[in-house]
Amino acid sequence: MSDTPAIRLPEKYMLLVQTGDEVLDYRQAVQKYRGCKQIIEEGGNHAFDCFDTYITEAINFLETKR
Repeated sequence: MSDTPAIRLPEKYMLLVQTGDEVLDYRQAVQKYRGCKQIIEEGGNHAFDCFDTYITEAINFLETKR
């Protein structure tokens, strides 16, 4: 992730990540998106199991960014 630009306006981003991601190291995402709203869930996988649990929170976040 070091080859991607720095996050500008972190308040506009929300990171959903699970520690069991088998594709990406979740710690890199946490570092890259520091300052952004973050939901870090233990276990899971790259598909973000249980996403439906966070739909209301994601919608609420998006509604505040209009």
